Amino acid sequence: MTGIIIKVFGRFYTVLSNGNEINSVLRGKMKTDKINYSNPVAVGDIVDFLIDKEGLGVIESIKERKNTFTRKDGVRSREDIIACNLDQVIAVQSFRNPKLNLRFVDRIIIRSRRSRIPVLVCINKLDLMKKGESQFIRSYYKGANIDIIFLSALTGEGMDKLKKGVARKRSLLIGYSGVGKSSIFNRIYPDVDFKVNEVSESSGKGRHTTTNVQMVRADDGTELIDTPGVREFGLVDINSADLGNYFDDFKNAAENCRFRPCLHDHEPDCEVKSLVEKNIINEERYISYLNMLYSIYGNHKR
Repeated sequence: MTGIIIKVFGRFYTVLSNGNEINSVLRGKMKTDKINYSNPVAVGDIVDFLIDKEGLGVIESIKERKNTFTRKDGVRSREDIIACNLDQVIAVQSFRNPKLNLRFVDRIIIRSRRSRIPVLVCINKLDLMKKGESQFIRSYYKGANIDIIFLSALTGEGMDKLKKGVARKRSLLIGYSGVGKSSIFNRIYPDVDFKVNEVSESSGKGRHTTTNVQMVRADDGTELIDTPGVREFGLVDINSADLGNYFDDFKNAAENCRFRPCLHDHEPDCEVKSLVEKNIINEERYISYLNMLYSIYGNHKR
């Protein structure tokens, strides 16, 4: 039998097959087959499985993946597979409570582009936006070829645009707890149940209401994969010389750097640094790049 993984809950998996949801486990040998990953099977995987005499599914193998979205597994070199076979990744942020963090979004963008997965940036709580903030965000991503939607789950502004952007696609939602993922998608798909994440007034950080990854499906064929609130996002499989290639706003300038490849850090006659000084490339965006670059340096020293 063949099905798709729609939920991961610790050592257990839910497989959807012919409209039925089957609680399943991995066959023993699969637990060590994928040594590059901390988890051999993820939401979005197409799997072959059988059902034992007690009605429990036993996953025997997975089909070839179109793509995988991963994050670094703690301080180790292995990766967590968050989801796979995606049409897009949606980085969800909010203007307030919790506050906007574009450097976190940048890491999601880099990870997505590394896997050749399109990215949509969705910024919620437009009703709390202060004057000049939307202009800053557009300036930050000028030339980066990033689609951005500003919206409010409270007022409904921007919801129609988002619904068009997700319709009949498989989307992975990533953002801090409390940014409003649940509120957003409960509004555009009221028949799809997302848990609502509260935000602690003392810390401003969302409390986790989910601890595992799951996919929900709307009647129109839209598939949404929700994740636990993610606070850190390490980079893997990216070396320092390649990092700049994932910044579209750097690419053309990099061709005019004195040294190639150029890390846009300490090198003289660097065109990227020159454009930062001229305010053509946003300085905060450049600092975000440097933070990632130094993070990669640190990973390679371990």
